[in-house]
Amino acid sequence: MANEEQLSILRQGVEGWNKWRGEHPEVEIDLNDADLGEAKLAGVDFSGVRLRRVNLYKADLRKANLSEANLRKANLFGANLMEADLSGASLRDANLGGTDLRRANLSEAILEQAELRKANLEQAGLRGANLFEARIALANLKSADLSHANLS
Repeated sequence: MANEEQLSILRQGVEGWNKWRGEHPEVEIDLNDADLGEAKLAGVDFSGVRLRRVNLYKADLRKANLSEANLRKANLFGANLMEADLSGASLRDANLGGTDLRRANLSEAILEQAELRKANLEQAGLRGANLFEARIALANLKSADLSHANLS
């Protein structure tokens, strides 16, 4: 269950959230199960944040830092993650269908059984990513770096 105090800080805006994160690096962030559908979160710092089962449907997460975040079973359908950092993130069983991931960094990300149908991964960095049983039908992988990625 999401921490209501942390959600309240986030609802005040990305700038305030990022400032608060910088001032409180020792605080563990728990936004599991939060409803952030269609939220304007471009540039947000969600590095290492627990975001299991979070709803980020059509959210604007351009240039967001989601490195090492736990997004297991998250709904990111139609979200804008262009140029976002998802390196080392856990996206197991996440819904990324129709998501814009152009130029996103997904190196070492766990995308096992993730839904990536119709996702735009053009020029995305997927070096060492685990896409075991991921559904990638109709995904755009043009110029994506898939070196050392598990596509089994």
